[in-house]
Amino acid sequence: MNLVFFWTVLGLFLLSWLVYPLLLVGISVFFRKYSDSWREPDEWPSVSILVAARNEEKTIAARIRNLLEQDYPGHFEILIGSDGSDDGTESIVNSFRENGVVLYASRERVGKPSIVQILKDMSSGKILVFSDADTVFTPQTVKELVIPYTDPSVGCVDGSRRNSLADDTCESMYWKYETTIKKLSSCAGAVVGATGAVFSVRKKVFKPLTPKRADDFELSVMTRIQGYSCVFNSKALAAEPSPDDRSQYRRIVRIASWMFKSCILLMGQAVKNRRYLLFLQLFVHKILRWFSGLLFASATIFAGFLSGERFYSILFLLICLFNLLAFIGFLLKRHFPSKLLFPYYFWLMNIAASDGILRTLSGHPIETWDNK
Repeated sequence: MNLVFFWTVLGLFLLSWLVYPLLLVGISVFFRKYSDSWREPDEWPSVSILVAARNEEKTIAARIRNLLEQDYPGHFEILIGSDGSDDGTESIVNSFRENGVVLYASRERVGKPSIVQILKDMSSGKILVFSDADTVFTPQTVKELVIPYTDPSVGCVDGSRRNSLADDTCESMYWKYETTIKKLSSCAGAVVGATGAVFSVRKKVFKPLTPKRADDFELSVMTRIQGYSCVFNSKALAAEPSPDDRSQYRRIVRIASWMFKSCILLMGQAVKNRRYLLFLQLFVHKILRWFSGLLFASATIFAGFLSGERFYSILFLLICLFNLLAFIGFLLKRHFPSKLLFPYYFWLMNIAASDGILRTLSGHPIETWDNK
């Protein structure tokens, strides 16, 4: 029985982390639908750039100036939504009114998805570009987020977020792996989830699950449920500072808390609309990934039960070595080689994801955010 349990949990773990990427490699080689280059449109569509902000007085002015400097050939507008900010964010945004920047100020905290919904209703562009208040675009970013729409089958374009800090963090190291997955998925137009700091959708396919839900994950997946493709354009660059691991832990807890429910609902929508491959992709790439910590911990235990045999003894030692490196990384993070910190980051992120999922299952999901 231990043998069955061991290979079940290890198989599910490897399905997400090894088998899935290998399948994407095969798809990118034999079933490529999109290339890395895109033809520029004869006429550039109008664009609305939407930014939800909460107490961002330290960054919002620089963010607006960065957006105003975009080298976009067509017309674009900038809409900033304040989610009950009680600092100087709103007065700073209002100082840019002469530049055409529009402010929506909510007197109470309603959560980022609700702010995004309101900004969408206020927008006039055919393409909606989404970003964060502490993000920095390169001059060509908006242009690169729009170019793929020359193909009418594209409904969402995901950009590439870079860590603007010199040090690796739990998310920045994971992001290098995730970027590779996005590039492979993009070949088939099958990117799962977009990057909140830099992505775009056609306004006509903006369709969150409910009036109070409108985040990067749901909006991108819903475009695929409607029959459109979601692609990744690595030239659409954005830099965003990554906070320390403690702050990052809280952020992952919030994201997992919100996204777990979203993923279950989206899987239901995928089945309802006969998008069975999307259903499997969500299960393997999201659900199994969020339960990676539990699966790996279970594999460790069952490998220990089987360690009387030489093969399983070696596997058990290797798994224990991985976990030992994670513990050493926790104790000596500042003095440990960054490449050897992956086990520590793996556990930090998975414990945070489990924390977020438990909050959702207990009926206490985190629906608002803070920049502190």
